[in-house]
Amino acid sequence: MDRDLVGRVTGGGALALLPLAGAAAYVAGFPAFLGVLAGGVVAFGNFRWLSVGSHRALSCFRSGRVHPLWLLGLGLRHLALFVALGVLLWSGYVHPLGLIVGLSVFPPVLIVQGLRRVARTP
Repeated sequence: MDRDLVGRVTGGGALALLPLAGAAAYVAGFPAFLGVLAGGVVAFGNFRWLSVGSHRALSCFRSGRVHPLWLLGLGLRHLALFVALGVLLWSGYVHPLGLIVGLSVFPPVLIVQGLRRVARTP
């Protein structure tokens, strides 16, 4: 995955999350604010983790040596994501709707940055 795209997606996501978190705090209070921020951190952190993992996997495949723990690491990433979301919801400090809003910021940011990347490619 292109590191420039990863940087633009996470930077654009941070810029999109801040006004949403502020609006959530104004409308629904501090738990919604924390929910939006936590959902964004989980979504964009997962994306960065996936990009690093795919970069390492491609380098392993190119060299002809595939480490057997690579698939285990891929599964652990999913497990870590679900555990993080479960802990956030179980704690009661974040509003579930705020968490969903924070997670929902990622897809449009990725689409917009991907389209911008394609539009610049000759």
